[in-house]
Amino acid sequence: MSPIAVALIILAITIALFIWEPVPIVVTAIGASIAYAYTGLIEVGDIFSGYNSTTIVLLAGMMVIGSSLFHTGITNIIGEKMVRVTGKSERNILLATLIVSCLLSAVCSNIGVMTAMAPLVTAMCISAGVAPCKALLALLFGAQFGGFVTLVGVGSNATSASVMAELGYESFGFFSITPFGIGVCILGTLYFTFIGSKMIPDTGYIPEFAKAEKKVLDKKKAAIACITLLCVLVVIAAAPAAVPMHVAAVAGALVVVATRCMSLQEAIHAIDWNCMLLVGSLTAISTGFKNSGAGDAVAELILRLLGNEPSTFLITTVIFFAAAILTQFMSNIPTITLFLPIGCSIAEAIGVSPYPVAMVITLAGAASYATPFAAPQNMMTVGWTRYRFADFVKIGLPMLLITYLVVVVLIPVFLPY
Repeated sequence: MSPIAVALIILAITIALFIWEPVPIVVTAIGASIAYAYTGLIEVGDIFSGYNSTTIVLLAGMMVIGSSLFHTGITNIIGEKMVRVTGKSERNILLATLIVSCLLSAVCSNIGVMTAMAPLVTAMCISAGVAPCKALLALLFGAQFGGFVTLVGVGSNATSASVMAELGYESFGFFSITPFGIGVCILGTLYFTFIGSKMIPDTGYIPEFAKAEKKVLDKKKAAIACITLLCVLVVIAAAPAAVPMHVAAVAGALVVVATRCMSLQEAIHAIDWNCMLLVGSLTAISTGFKNSGAGDAVAELILRLLGNEPSTFLITTVIFFAAAILTQFMSNIPTITLFLPIGCSIAEAIGVSPYPVAMVITLAGAASYATPFAAPQNMMTVGWTRYRFADFVKIGLPMLLITYLVVVVLIPVFLPY
């Protein structure tokens, strides 16, 4: 049996188990990692390599910092003040979450934005008497939308620029992606607030970092927790080479424990291990699928579909959906790294500019909406909300179509073939 067939069978079984959940999804995710190893698609030593990552360290640190706000009693006040602005309307809370996360993610790492905002969004929901699951999913989508606004909004944008330079083309500028990002932000925010949020259930789940007994406000400790979070956010936004964001997060966690804003036992309890296990399993699943050669097979299929004299509309449509579908299972950076050289070669072969093709791939490759596999932050959100695979598909597929609409309408305006 070919590696592609093996990879697809494992993926199909994994998806089926995610949908029906006869066993916990963590068991399914780690089981898939082991299956990819013992069918030869990844090395056995790489089964758990995803747990030795800066993302895992960042998540642990930020969960502790976020939980310290609950343990010092400040979240009650923050939540009440935020609710004065939004009211107790779930729709207003979702809209506020989407707008703020879009703005922040335009200049900061989306995972950094999500881990920093999650405790505040959760506190706002609790104060309003609303389950936080939909708002935390809105936080995910807003962070993804905002990632389209600038070249540094998400790692795959910078990867795209880097690959373009390696291929001998002029890299995209800092704001080259901005018109498309603004379109995605506006339409995506309206879609999630008024339509998408009604398509998914309210799971009622409260994340581990918020499961602290209601504490009386300790002004001194609350000030330390807030200043620590603010300092970590500043470092994440500035992104100095000497202090990566995962180091800043751990340093912040050490401060809140050392100053007794929370005990060591409370800090350990604040880490959502279900979330961590899910995120860690993503690397092996994504790598196994990539190593199978499925991406190369998709690229060959694109060439056959386009033929010798394709229209620009057909080029945009076929390349967008090929990259967008693949990125739901292979993660965005590998998808873009694979597709960009192929897309540029196709553009040269049929005599059109490679830049609109590259932009289509960049946007489609980062449209990680429709499965938990699509990105680490998706897996993280599963841990926070207990949304299922089918929920991601239900709300994510329309968002893929919205992103496609933005691309089709704006490519001829800002990056004509």
